[in-house]
Amino acid sequence: MKRHTKTCFLFSLLLAVSLPTWAEKADKSKPANLESDSARMDDVQKLAIYEGHVVLTQGTLMITAERIDVRQDEQGFSSGDATGKPVYFRQKMEGRDEYAEGWANRLEYDGHSEKLKLTGQARLKRGADDLRGNLITYDGKTESFQAQGSITGNPGRVRAVIRPKSGNTAPTVKP
Repeated sequence: MKRHTKTCFLFSLLLAVSLPTWAEKADKSKPANLESDSARMDDVQKLAIYEGHVVLTQGTLMITAERIDVRQDEQGFSSGDATGKPVYFRQKMEGRDEYAEGWANRLEYDGHSEKLKLTGQARLKRGADDLRGNLITYDGKTESFQAQGSITGNPGRVRAVIRPKSGNTAPTVKP
């Protein structure tokens, strides 16, 4: 039981530092709940592996994947990898009645660099805006996104739909 508590704390720590700046801030203080078909924990290696229909929830955050690996380095920074066909996440955006959603074959998070990477048929939606590519990265330190159509050199395109903000109408021109 003690080992499971340590590992759950490790994963909660990952979530607490990994929530993007658009995320509901109250989620950081909520407990993390994990369900999976199996779980392996190694306190010496500071590694936890959850496999089989993994569902993680913390406040408004929900992640579904086939596998989630969580690691912690010597400095206390956490990183995680989630894989699936696809991995899916959803989280309410702070101060809005909208959600950020993402899909990819792989989701990687590095707590030290505060970078989130969606790889393989990646898609990120924030409200009505929609970004698609083979690779989408989000830098939490600079609050910036980058997308690539292909990561292997094969032809690929980035697709984006950016909706105008409501209330922003074009000025009328008087004759």
